[in-house]
Amino acid sequence: MANSTLSSPLRGNCPAPFFDAAQFGFGGSVEGRFCAPIPNLGDCCLPCPATDYIYPDDFKKWYRAAEALNLAGLVCMVFLLVSFICLPAEQTRRHYLSYCLIVAAMFLALGFVIPFGARPEQCYDEITPNDMYSSLTCAFSGAFIIAGGMSIAVWIFIRALSMHLQICWDVMPGKRFFYWAQGLGWTVAAAFFTATITVTGVSFRFGDVCHVNAAHSLADFWGPLLAIAGAATLVQLATFGYCIKVYLQSMWNDDKTETQSSMGLPSYTNSVKTRSPRAIYRRVRKVVYLQWRGITIVVFILVDVVFFSIVFIWLNSITAHATDDLQLAMPFLVCLISNPADHEECSPLAEALFVNKSTVIAVLLMLSLAGLQVFILLVRGSMFTGWLDLVRCKFGSKREFVSLDAHKYAVGEHQFELSQVQPSIAAYPGTHSADVSPISPSKEKNDIEPYRRSVTATPEHFSREATREYTTPNLSFSAPRAPSQAVTRAEWDPRATHARGGLGFHPPVYEEEYRADNKI
Repeated sequence: MANSTLSSPLRGNCPAPFFDAAQFGFGGSVEGRFCAPIPNLGDCCLPCPATDYIYPDDFKKWYRAAEALNLAGLVCMVFLLVSFICLPAEQTRRHYLSYCLIVAAMFLALGFVIPFGARPEQCYDEITPNDMYSSLTCAFSGAFIIAGGMSIAVWIFIRALSMHLQICWDVMPGKRFFYWAQGLGWTVAAAFFTATITVTGVSFRFGDVCHVNAAHSLADFWGPLLAIAGAATLVQLATFGYCIKVYLQSMWNDDKTETQSSMGLPSYTNSVKTRSPRAIYRRVRKVVYLQWRGITIVVFILVDVVFFSIVFIWLNSITAHATDDLQLAMPFLVCLISNPADHEECSPLAEALFVNKSTVIAVLLMLSLAGLQVFILLVRGSMFTGWLDLVRCKFGSKREFVSLDAHKYAVGEHQFELSQVQPSIAAYPGTHSADVSPISPSKEKNDIEPYRRSVTATPEHFSREATREYTTPNLSFSAPRAPSQAVTRAEWDPRATHARGGLGFHPPVYEEEYRADNKI
């Protein structure tokens, strides 16, 4: 391993700290060896792990910190997912695009959390790192990183497309978009995952986490990943451009929103034309205000994906051509041969040949912060309130107001609390006891009877009035009369009823008599 003795026979003719490649077999990730042909000595390889000889000792602390950040991000993702499932929708504002993005971020975080707990052995032998065939931890770690990275890129593109349709085209994605998104999203991610894990593979390249190998990685993984991220970037830039265009149009037409006609009233034709940019601006502003979290997530994740894709492609290119020019690498090799036990002095020369430590740390930290970024932008204060209410409801004391009349078979004196107001209700004519007391259990008949008598008993002053006979006045027409008792037209006499005489107040039968009496 890395701490083998300087006089190991496996070094062959190679000077310390190098090992002779001819002394080892073909197990592990042979492509991951850092070997260079040295004249008259053979292929001499850098000990495994090579990062211990390329970067200083504090590099281990950084990738341990990246693994710890991924563990924190995984816990946050689990909290979000459980909140979406258990809490009401109005408290979480859940959406299937958020579900899928959270699952993708959890895949990526698991790729770092698994080696953080397992602490796997990085090396197969003194010069060869382990790969997915020689280490089960490496296989799971690399698989989750590939699945998470590709899934995040796919669902960021779908999210950017959904916002583009809503903002620019005023189209609300429905069920058809949902089914197409689910089918194509997971299918594309699964297809490229299968191609990468079977053709390219993963191995320990730096740190405890397995990454994609350099061979065929551009065609299987990094190329498609950059293509999807590039498409999402173009869609997002088109959305931003449309928002800027609408904003500028609304500013230019601000002074023309109300064109006055000759009568002093706004002209309908002109007002519609000039207000349309303002109406579009208000709609776009409302949609952007509702979707600002999704827009920010897309921007952050796109920056992360594009950055670490470019860095890994650059790292693969440097690694593949590091041994092509030995004159360029000779200062670093001579430094290692001169200081075989204190290789940290040669780290500045190694960083000049490979990717420097700051860039690698930035990549690891950006990958680790993806889950925390998603959590910060998707979490809401109402989620914590919802969990607090849920815990109080499940485990707190139940102090609910229950009406005394709510129990159908309540017993005791409390069921007659309303008996004090019942006599006043029953005092009105036509009121029955059934309208006042809806419950009367037969087993408590003796207890209820006093209250029933108090309800149905009629007050004394009402009973005396009810026994008097009512005499209808002669001139009262408030009550209907039978046809036999009605006064006919032939028997009507205006003098009997003291009616004043005059035309129009008598039947035509008495017209002659009326004229004679009044001397007409």
